[in-house]
Amino acid sequence: MSDRTAVSPVSLQQENHSLVKAAGVIGIATFSSRILGFIRDMVLARLFGATPAADAFYVAFRIPSLLRELFAEGSMSGAFIPVFTEYQSRRSKQEAWELASAAFTTLLTVVTLVTLVGIVTARDIMQWVLGRYFD
Repeated sequence: MSDRTAVSPVSLQQENHSLVKAAGVIGIATFSSRILGFIRDMVLARLFGATPAADAFYVAFRIPSLLRELFAEGSMSGAFIPVFTEYQSRRSKQEAWELASAAFTTLLTVVTLVTLVGIVTARDIMQWVLGRYFD
């Protein structure tokens, strides 16, 4: 049986407020990231124009951008937030934070391995991306 049965409505309201506040912080951070990325693109367009140096930057930037979207913004957010919210509402707070710890430890391990593989195979990856980009 969950220890949530003895929690007062005020405590639940405070936890919900905390969760909404955390989601708001993530939303603001994502929005700020988008704005700064747009500013970065404007600065690069101003400095480089349509030159081979700009093309090289955009080709090189595609892979980290794809990985960020895949691991951080895409599947992780879509999968983790509903499960974490359910854990907070139906199980103990400690179980919810244990879930968060396990999820982020797993994510850190996977991202570290992907990064190491990317470093070792960078030349092959770039040749593949360049071939697809300029075909």
